[in-house]
Amino acid sequence: MTTHPQDPAVVGPFAIQGRLGRGAMGAVFLARSPGGRLVAVKVVRDELAGDSGFRARFAREIDAARRVNGAFTAPVVDADPSADRPWLATEYLPGPTLQKAIETSGPLPPDQVRSLASGLAEALAAIHASGLVHRDLKPSNIVLTGNGPRVIDFGIARALEEASLTATGMVIGTPGYLSPEQITGTGVGPASDVFALGAVLVFAASGRGPYATGSPASLLHRIVNEQPHIPSLPEPLGDVVRRCLARDPAQRPTPAEVLQLLGPAASLNPPTSVLPPPTKVLPPQTTPAQLVEATFETSRTRPTVFAASSTVLWLAFIPADPQVKALHPVLSSLSALVSLAFFCLAVRYWILALRPKVVLRLSSAGLTVNRRRRQATVPWHGVTRLRVGGDMKRPWLVAWLEPPYQNQLPASRHHHGGLRIYPIAHGGSQSRRRTQVNELRAALNWYAAHLHDKSF
Repeated sequence: MTTHPQDPAVVGPFAIQGRLGRGAMGAVFLARSPGGRLVAVKVVRDELAGDSGFRARFAREIDAARRVNGAFTAPVVDADPSADRPWLATEYLPGPTLQKAIETSGPLPPDQVRSLASGLAEALAAIHASGLVHRDLKPSNIVLTGNGPRVIDFGIARALEEASLTATGMVIGTPGYLSPEQITGTGVGPASDVFALGAVLVFAASGRGPYATGSPASLLHRIVNEQPHIPSLPEPLGDVVRRCLARDPAQRPTPAEVLQLLGPAASLNPPTSVLPPPTKVLPPQTTPAQLVEATFETSRTRPTVFAASSTVLWLAFIPADPQVKALHPVLSSLSALVSLAFFCLAVRYWILALRPKVVLRLSSAGLTVNRRRRQATVPWHGVTRLRVGGDMKRPWLVAWLEPPYQNQLPASRHHHGGLRIYPIAHGGSQSRRRTQVNELRAALNWYAAHLHDKSF
């Protein structure tokens, strides 16, 4: 637990004891009620507090969250969506998050994973019965208490997601735990939480998610296009996890079916969590524009190797001896043709090898292009359309920009009114180009789905 010089002394009727952390909504504080009860108070960050639309959605989600009455959730204690900075107080749950427990003590044994699955299924059943979808179930949103796992932050992700979609088109959630339908924008429902449940159980059993690790773009691509990696688990737990991670939402079990298959939850015996005194000072907070980004860059290694090899072979096949030419004219002609072929290859690959490196970065703030030591960033509101153009031999990312930004990006050439801003793995193999195209599409769907023209 930490403190910060700008932390409030009180929020509503609650006396702040220290800061527990910071999430997508804002800062989270440990506080005491007038009667001495410990609560976790979430205070909305300034940019959301100034959004009247978010306030209205936040109030609706609080009303819905109050109706959740489950043994495995953190109930709402109090809230004020009309305050200068809206806040929400929930019961404080002493215990580590699942994320912290796995990082500290390693993966859980199968019987503990089964107990976790039953507890989380009961929590999701209570949330869904109240008309809510969590939308961001992940290890850091699960607290392990002596009375079983508890799910926190249910219902709040929807208000955040709607605010973010309105502003940038970006989906709220954690890439490794998002369902395929959340990524592709085909609809979010209770089955999306079940998919996240399967991913959480894989993490609890193995210490890593079902789609490994990597950039957000690569994770999103794997979730939509590849099969999950599921550790060996005893039945029926293994079957439950596999069904939860089905790509088709209709094939996933409901939380009630998971409970029926696994039975009631037993004690998880979580590590003891002791609250230290609030003496540390938090580092400067990360702004939304500094959050995780997807980075793509061209490589000159492969074309350089091919260019050098082609050059050596071109020189080796040049018929240099006049006597050999006279004695063996046919062989000399064939050698000249082979030499010419290698010369053409060498020229082609040297052009690719000497092409300036291009780095493309996508984040919630916009897109950044670095080319020939020139770098420029265009916010998403300055972009009107994005499209992967060309063909699979020479695919490009093409951007259509608002007039004030049209001359800012270091682009190579114009393309049907847009700008070619990034050559997608032109120096790589066909497999590498296909992979980077798919990862770039996934990143565009993640950061700017409303701008992404998918007609490739």
